[in-house]
Amino acid sequence: MRPDWRERFALGTDLALIGIGVTVAALPVLTLPAALAAGSTAVRHRYHAGSLPAFRPLLRQFRRTLLPGVPVVLVAALLLIDLVALSRGWVPGGTPMLVITAAVVTWLAGVTTLTLVAGGRDPSQSWKAAIGWAWGQAVSRPWSAIAPALAGMLAFFLALSVPATIPLVVGFHLFAGHVLSDRLAPAE
Repeated sequence: MRPDWRERFALGTDLALIGIGVTVAALPVLTLPAALAAGSTAVRHRYHAGSLPAFRPLLRQFRRTLLPGVPVVLVAALLLIDLVALSRGWVPGGTPMLVITAAVVTWLAGVTTLTLVAGGRDPSQSWKAAIGWAWGQAVSRPWSAIAPALAGMLAFFLALSVPATIPLVVGFHLFAGHVLSDRLAPAE
């Protein structure tokens, strides 16, 4: 049974609300992984239950994932610095190294999206278990990491084109990650 226009409009509104909440919670930058983890749980609940989840469990998950997420921000910052240095010619390697590094970063972004999806599927599991599942999926089914990475690139360029859409894009990208992973990397 297909949902009517009101259900689709409500889904879009809820995803935008989740994206706005994640963006506000991620403003201190070091809270980005925790905000995305709580947002992934909210999207998963909305995707399956048809309503937004309660706030307290999301807040507990945010607090629980805050410290374990800090190394993720540091690694992402180092990869971004590496890409900028390669693209500006500050380090040797030129275009071939830039292409290889960009491909690796894209694939890792897909693995990160799968990690967020794993955390959204089971908020009680540890980051280590979520990363292990995501890594296994990405290695055994490469499209399960490549598809969300490509969706993330599309979302990134949309957000760059129209910066006011950044909070909206976040919620919709988390939703795309869940839908794609359900199709390409089902839970075992």
